[in-house]
This record gives sequence, structure tokens and C-alpha cells, in this order.
Amino acid sequence: MISDMTGVTPTTLPKLLLGDDHHLILDALGAMMKHEFNVLAVDNSAAFINALENFQPDVAILDVSMPGGDGFMTARKALERQPSLPIVFLSMYGDSSYVDQAARVGAKAYLSKRVPAQELISALHAVLEGETLLNSAAPQEDGGIQASPTRSDLTARQREVLRLITLGCSAKEIATELKISVRTAEFHRAAIMQRLGLHSTAQMTRYAIANDIA
Repeated sequence: MISDMTGVTPTTLPKLLLGDDHHLILDALGAMMKHEFNVLAVDNSAAFINALENFQPDVAILDVSMPGGDGFMTARKALERQPSLPIVFLSMYGDSSYVDQAARVGAKAYLSKRVPAQELISALHAVLEGETLLNSAAPQEDGGIQASPTRSDLTARQREVLRLITLGCSAKEIATELKISVRTAEFHRAAIMQRLGLHSTAQMTRYAIANDIA
């Protein structure tokens, strides 16, 4: 099945290709994204691959489970045809092996279906700007974080953002310094706090000092 969920001004919006085998998920994501993306939704691997040439997406969301070929196989085939396509996996599975597989096939991000909507939207804009939001420490099945996180749990970009936070930089200043959008800077801040289980700038600063990031 292919469902066109085009927004009001499709020619001015980035094209988002959604791939998931649950129509309820596709409908919900399409409704949520239609004001920021020109959305095309598909429910199987073959339709996802066929849509690459006809729709020419700027970014894509894939589930790990896809009829006609799993998400990783679908991503690999997609990137053979469109190597520059940023692919974001959105899945209920939180095992680190899935994140590792996503990284190996060339995906740019792996997010839990439990993330807030705004975090997903921010992640899509981040990968459109060239960011990679992957590390080997996946979110756990209950949506929590692993015990005793360490410096290696953060991506290189997250460490950069954390260093600037400890220097007192605002999201706007971080965006200017790293040549990213303010939205992406805010996404990284939220992701760092979630990843490390921290709840304030003071806690982030103490963590950075303890781990030689500041």
C-alpha cells in the first residue's frame, strides 16, 4: 500500500518516505509530520524501494520489521540506489544489536517508538543537516537507560555539545559554533540528558568534568 499524505505546500517541504507495516503507525506519523514534510507512506519493502525513484525522498523512516524484507535489508537496498538518503530507524526493539545493525547498513539514527513526537521531528531535521545520531548503546526495552553510562556512550557530536553546555553556551550559541540549527542543538541536549539520566545543566557539567569532556 502507498499513501500520499502531502502537506499544504509540498513543493517547499522536505520529502519524507515512511515505511512501517502498521497502518495505524503510518496514519499517526503522517498526520504528525504533514506540516513539516511532504509525506509518502508505504507498508512493505518493495513499495519502499519503488518509491525511491518516483518520490525521491530527502529523508526516510523505516521500521525494523517490514513485509517482503526486514528493515535492514530494505535500508541496504535503498542506500545502494540512493547513497545520500538519511535513514532513521523507528522501532519498538531496543537491543544494542539492532543499533549496531542500523549503523552497519548506513542508517543515520535509531530511535525508539516511545520517543516524544517532537524528538522524532528534531531528529529528522538533524539528519537532514548531516548529523549521525547513532551509538552502540541502545535504549532499553522499558525506555530507560543503561546503568552507569560512560563517556563512550555519547557520540562525538554529543560530546561537542556537552562541552559547549559546560561553557555556558545557549542553544543558539551552540548552533552557531557547530554550524547546526538551534533545533538540532536542542535535540542533542535532550538526547544527552536522556542518554545519561541527567536532569539539569549542573548535573551535565559535573558529568563532563568527571569524564574529561569539559
